[in-house]
Amino acid sequence: MDAFNSLVNGILASLGGPVLVSIVMFILGMCFGAGFRKSLRGGLYAGIGLAGLFVVTNAATAALEPAIKSLAEILGNPAMLVDLGWANAGLAFSWPGAAFTIIAVIIVNLILIMLRAVKTMWTDMWSYWHGQVVGCFVWAMTDNLLFGVLAATIFLTANSFIADFSAKKHQEFNGMPGISVPCTVTVLALFAGPFNSLIEAIPGVKDIDATPEAIREKVGVFGEQGVMGFVIGLVIGLVIWVFGKGTFPGALNLAVQVGVLMVFLPKTVSVLCEGVIPITNAVIEFVHERFGERREIYVAVDCAALLGHPSVMASAVLLYPLLVILSVLLPGNGLLPIASLAIVPYWCGAIAPYFKGNVFRMVLFSLVWSIPVMYIATYQAPIHVAAMAKMGLSDPAVASSCMDVAGDPLGLLVVQVLSLFK
Repeated sequence: MDAFNSLVNGILASLGGPVLVSIVMFILGMCFGAGFRKSLRGGLYAGIGLAGLFVVTNAATAALEPAIKSLAEILGNPAMLVDLGWANAGLAFSWPGAAFTIIAVIIVNLILIMLRAVKTMWTDMWSYWHGQVVGCFVWAMTDNLLFGVLAATIFLTANSFIADFSAKKHQEFNGMPGISVPCTVTVLALFAGPFNSLIEAIPGVKDIDATPEAIREKVGVFGEQGVMGFVIGLVIGLVIWVFGKGTFPGALNLAVQVGVLMVFLPKTVSVLCEGVIPITNAVIEFVHERFGERREIYVAVDCAALLGHPSVMASAVLLYPLLVILSVLLPGNGLLPIASLAIVPYWCGAIAPYFKGNVFRMVLFSLVWSIPVMYIATYQAPIHVAAMAKMGLSDPAVASSCMDVAGDPLGLLVVQVLSLFK
């Protein structure tokens, strides 16, 4: 059994998201009658698009991270926790319950689909990793592998229901029919709608139109994505330069990097869509032919598919410095988000449809959302440290956490309930 688990974990860890997505999409296309040519092309373009997304976002993050660290130094850094960001993803591919979780989630998902309880087909195996980390947390707390697998399965199954809830919004807003996004970030969709309704009830505030189209209309060339990205990056860089933590050439380079992000990210998403949409259409046609028009199935895709709208990265780049400032001001918060800022674009992608791309509302909601997330990440730091140390991925003497899984409200609920049985 250990050998089987190691084999599965090794395959997942070595392939990576783009390759795994390509393989899964190709298999889906072949199984659901898309034909070899369409299946091959769809799988390859889905993987290429996802890889392109990672290249662009990673390059921008690499450019922004030093700038945000410098900003944190300017503000004074009272945080005590080391922000490991997505370094905890290593838990997903190394804890002993990973392979059993994959099997359990697939079985539960198929049963729920046959019972018509869910519409989301959990095909995005790469995004299982969030649930795997939750499972590892519970295993580390209880020393019970069964509880860990149960926690991961419950977490991922809950996300499939949330994906169903948000699917139509994401399909229509992003022009991707038949998809759903069961990644952990879509839990924000449960709160974004009510928050938008609250804003609509506030006179004056509800009239602030900060969609990319409105910005472009008001400020002309400065509303173009590349120019707007350049200006935002330049402002951040100049602030750091003025306070003696950077250079003027560094500010210009940062501005160009942010401009690259704003221009090329939507283009990589279009490549991803070019691969995913024909496969999802094949699945939909297959289901309709055999179950009738009333039977609806969604194909799960990575949350990176939600990054293409211009409002997403515009909001994310504005949030980077604001979140650092907020973390310093929050009493009792122990996490200064640096590495964890990588999750912010995915937050923005998840909520963009609910605010119709209004950057002002997206930034405001994300700032409010980040408050409990930072406190949860601070609270769960001992669990995070225990899990990382148990797998030999970090020094147990180093207090660490992150905003993603360690700060996730649904993950907190699952971990706390199952940890009662230790």
